[in-house]
Amino acid sequence: SGITSFVAVGIRQTNAVWVMFIFGVVALDDLQRSKTFGSDLKGPLGINLIFNFVRSLLLDLRRLLLRYWPLLLAPIAFVAFVLKNGSIVVGDHSNHQAVLHWAQLAYLAVVVAAVWGPVGRNSACHPSRLKAFLGQRLGSPKAVVVTLAATAAVAYLLHRFSLAHPFLLADNRHYTFYIWNRFLGRIPGLKEALAPVYLYCAWLLYDRLATAQSPLWCLIFLVAIALTLVPAHLLEPRYFTTAVLIAHANGPEQSNTALFVVGITSLLVNVITLYIFVFKPFEWPGGEVARFMW
Repeated sequence: SGITSFVAVGIRQTNAVWVMFIFGVVALDDLQRSKTFGSDLKGPLGINLIFNFVRSLLLDLRRLLLRYWPLLLAPIAFVAFVLKNGSIVVGDHSNHQAVLHWAQLAYLAVVVAAVWGPVGRNSACHPSRLKAFLGQRLGSPKAVVVTLAATAAVAYLLHRFSLAHPFLLADNRHYTFYIWNRFLGRIPGLKEALAPVYLYCAWLLYDRLATAQSPLWCLIFLVAIALTLVPAHLLEPRYFTTAVLIAHANGPEQSNTALFVVGITSLLVNVITLYIFVFKPFEWPGGEVARFMW
């Protein structure tokens, strides 16, 4: 695990966060199985549960470190590199500054919901999911107030923290260039109007994971995706890959039909993307050949 962690961090620096995520969830699983702390780490997510987890982690830290220390080697080396380098960036620091890009979490929620597929009882489009969401979020006056407040908060974050990196605005080879310049960054109020959609996708993400994982596991996952995505200024679909894979690997089982449709859909998207890349090049004003890509 220590060797593969170094390989992962060598490929992409933010993988250090995902290595710590693995340490966090294996430590959580260890503590939940223990006779000493297990009973304190059950129940709904709240201040008391989080406090009990932190207390248990600190009280049993020595044993956990002795058992899982290989997972910490790569993150420790990464922290040392950051302190020496002054940044997590290896190359151009000026174009890779950390920001508060909260809209990244909204984009991730949509991507995860979409990749879960268009069919099956757990798909975002299934009536039972929509009914469950409306029942939970609009089922009582208190739920309505909370949902309206959450929607307003999401809309504000989208308005204030939907950022466009200069690379996004300048490079018309990428599909995200057209998503931003023709839709999100062009149509007034569109970003904010999508707040209910993002909120529903976020609810679906948590609802599915919570059926297979504990509330504390979901919290650790949320912290990991926030640390890896929110500081990223650039909107890049590849930034979502690890989080999407982890969400799918740790969610509830899907039917064979749903998995087949997801596989075929993903294959079709890749085939179309590759076809456009290979056979539909275009020229920049200077005469250089450019190709569309994600």
